[in-house]
Amino acid sequence: MTNIVRIALIVAGITGALVHAPSAAAEPDVEFCKAMTAVGYSGDCATLAGLARDVCAEYDRGVDWTTVLTRVDLATKDEGLSNFIMAGAPLYFCPEHDDKT
Repeated sequence: MTNIVRIALIVAGITGALVHAPSAAAEPDVEFCKAMTAVGYSGDCATLAGLARDVCAEYDRGVDWTTVLTRVDLATKDEGLSNFIMAGAPLYFCPEHDDKT
């Protein structure tokens, strides 16, 4: 899949996720998992949230978007799931990296 298509999918995922954006008092893990379930990924919530937190940790270390995406793809073996994790990570866990989406 080309990067342009992946970016378009991520933008679409962000748009959909904004409908389920967390409130200020909400638990990010719970809200993230609700959003993932809403888009059809109802797998192990702890694993999905852990992957999203790993995305944030890699951004904190200065790892570039493409490298992070490649690592998430290898972990999930599902490009669609990876796209939603990549879009949801900054939205729910590390808003300081919202420029990465």
